[in-house]
Amino acid sequence: MKKEKRGKIWSGFFFNLLGIVLGIILTFGGNALWQKREENKKIKEMLILVRNELKDCKEWFTGQEKVMKKDAYVYRKILEAKDNLTSIPADTLDAYHSQVLGLYITPLTTSAWEIFHNSEMIQKLSEKELVIRLTDCYVLINILHDFILKDYWDTKKKTNTLFDFDPYRFFKAVMKNNELVFFYAKYNPDQDGIWKLFLEVDAVIDYTIMLLDQHGDYRYDMEEKDNEINSFVKARKDSVYPPKDTIK
Repeated sequence: MKKEKRGKIWSGFFFNLLGIVLGIILTFGGNALWQKREENKKIKEMLILVRNELKDCKEWFTGQEKVMKKDAYVYRKILEAKDNLTSIPADTLDAYHSQVLGLYITPLTTSAWEIFHNSEMIQKLSEKELVIRLTDCYVLINILHDFILKDYWDTKKKTNTLFDFDPYRFFKAVMKNNELVFFYAKYNPDQDGIWKLFLEVDAVIDYTIMLLDQHGDYRYDMEEKDNEINSFVKARKDSVYPPKDTIK
């Protein structure tokens, strides 16, 4: 009788213990799964922000390229006129004057990438190669961004140190000091390096957005992707060069 009782006690104890252990496992396991799901959710949300930021970067560079090419067109027309500025209609010269004096620029923002890059989330992203591609993309973005802000726009501001409200006096003064000649020689549309950099950044942004759209649904091979992105960028450049006269 005592044996039976002891057996029931031990049996009850065992099942209670088993229930407790299983409860702990399920609790911690479920919590781990929940945390993993929340982490993946945050990573996905952050990658969406980065993707949207890349689209904004692409639009910003497209806008800057148009402004710079329009500048080049204006400078070329002024240089062609030389001392005969009266050959240019007054309203056209006014428009040229406004274009050259347009010095306001809103700097590009890359805050989404900076937050993601400095967070723990980036360490938890399983596709490390994607991180490498994002990093490379933003390095290129920063190179072109710095060039536009610190080189092009600073030089343009120096060109306009001889400010004058009258377009005729303004362009005569600039031509006399050779500022316009120097500026056009440095940034004219025939300088392939500048415009090819725009093309390369545009292609790399598009390629990186494509990778982000495929996030979690593809197998990533670094060597294969190196060849793929090089082909992608080359195709984009080949589609535009030899250059066409689009500065109108």
